[in-house]
Amino acid sequence: MKIKKSKILIVLSIAIIFFTNPNSSYYYAYSDNSKTTTNIQEKESVNKSYNSRKVAYITIDDGPSKYTEDILRILDKYKVRGTFFLIDRNMNIYPEKVKKIVESGNTAGLHSVSHDINKLYKTSISAKEEFDLNNQTFYEITGRYSNLVRLPYGSKPYASKESYNNLVSAGYKIWDWNIDTQDWKSSSSEIVENTKIYSKNKNEIILLIHEKKQTVEALDSLISYLIKEGYDILPINENQDPKNFWLKNLYK
Repeated sequence: MKIKKSKILIVLSIAIIFFTNPNSSYYYAYSDNSKTTTNIQEKESVNKSYNSRKVAYITIDDGPSKYTEDILRILDKYKVRGTFFLIDRNMNIYPEKVKKIVESGNTAGLHSVSHDINKLYKTSISAKEEFDLNNQTFYEITGRYSNLVRLPYGSKPYASKESYNNLVSAGYKIWDWNIDTQDWKSSSSEIVENTKIYSKNKNEIILLIHEKKQTVEALDSLISYLIKEGYDILPINENQDPKNFWLKNLYK
């Protein structure tokens, strides 16, 4: 009887060592599974929270620029945050504005190096390579990486399936839009009017704007209108599932 008890104690001791020793492969397997479960639960919680209300995401392309601080000031006036998709060259020109975007609680994503579809999709991996460079620049300025991507001119029709899949496999989350304000060719009043027209009957809108003079002039009225219509204006969260033309999940 004493011998059996000793054997049981030995087996239990070995098991404890395996599961609590950081050098044990069993410890890593258990820890990784727990971490994965936690990440999945967190992601599901975030998606449920964002999808259960009337939400507007203001996404700002082509920055940073001389207009960045004006945009940040207006967002802060209403205590809302946006999502900035940044071009590599512009980040190098305005590194302090990149930092300010992040420090002010807004979300920063990536918008390529070349902003040229002929270069971006020259091969099936060239887009992924560009965004890796884009991300490295962002890291060198801010000390962090971003997994959020806005493809120039949208993910369709220019990106091939292979280019899209290579970006997704690399961990990037690609975001398109369901309201194009056409601010690049519109007056400030037209930008607001376009938003009113195209947001009708939508509980979730992803608004595309750019860092332009006329957009800055429209932004105050645009935000005021969205708030009046009952939208929570939120930045995109890196844990959210992406919304894009490939996934066909933009039209709510």
